[in-house]
Amino acid sequence: MKEQKRGLISLVILSLLFCALSVVFADIGPKDQLTVRLDNPPDEPYYLDLLWQPGEETYSSELSQEELASLDPELLAEFERAVPEGWAPATLGGVPLPMWGDLVGQQQGDQRRHIFGYVGLPETCRILLVTESGKVILTEPFTRRALQSSVTLDCASGDLYQPPAALALGVVFLVTLTGTLLLEGVLLLLFGFPLRANWKAFVLTNLITQIGLALTVQLTLLTAGTINAHLIRIPAELVILVFETLVYRRFLTGQSVRRRTAYGICANLVSWVAGFFLLGPLYDFMVSLC
Repeated sequence: MKEQKRGLISLVILSLLFCALSVVFADIGPKDQLTVRLDNPPDEPYYLDLLWQPGEETYSSELSQEELASLDPELLAEFERAVPEGWAPATLGGVPLPMWGDLVGQQQGDQRRHIFGYVGLPETCRILLVTESGKVILTEPFTRRALQSSVTLDCASGDLYQPPAALALGVVFLVTLTGTLLLEGVLLLLFGFPLRANWKAFVLTNLITQIGLALTVQLTLLTAGTINAHLIRIPAELVILVFETLVYRRFLTGQSVRRRTAYGICANLVSWVAGFFLLGPLYDFMVSLC
């Protein structure tokens, strides 16, 4: 019992140390990013920018003087005339915090792609596209639901599609639930627990805790990135470790109480370590769905 207490105390100390280090290096995490993909893009020169609703903040263009000088003045004037009242272009006009954007875009197969990013990226915005011939496409306002996400604009119809963030969260939940059941299920057998007598308690316990992780860690991962997800994962995993260990002590059968306790602690520590290293790839997977 004393060894188990020492182990838990050591885990808490290491978790707090990691938390402090994560705060120090928080700026290395992923930043806000929005990718605008164009279906049926114009076959003539155009500019595309995000629009936001300015308040009383001070801001200036995100483009350098050289970049502004390289723009087509007639097309630029046409674009500025198309900006609706109460809105302002984020890249051309600027936002309170730094951001960058691509007005011209890059060809990607049959689509063109514009990427906007960094900490000043507006949460709620519109897309304005103006072509050399005077065609104007202005979308309705939309709100970004993930730290890094994408939207697809059909330039022929003007329709805008934003992948639902719930889809990414649901897919990742199923992936992590399946992985956890496989990993901790192998450990369950290695600890000598009969699967037929214990599968209900085992599956239901992991289902409950994975729902908890989805509503805390995975939701944070989707909306705030890996650093914040690591930070919230520490207390979440500690709570889950205690919860699952108590449940396994009470409901697992076929082994002693000490062995049930050891399994609960060991299974959670193994899952914690695996999850620590997989959080980055998991984030990249979520972004690919958004």
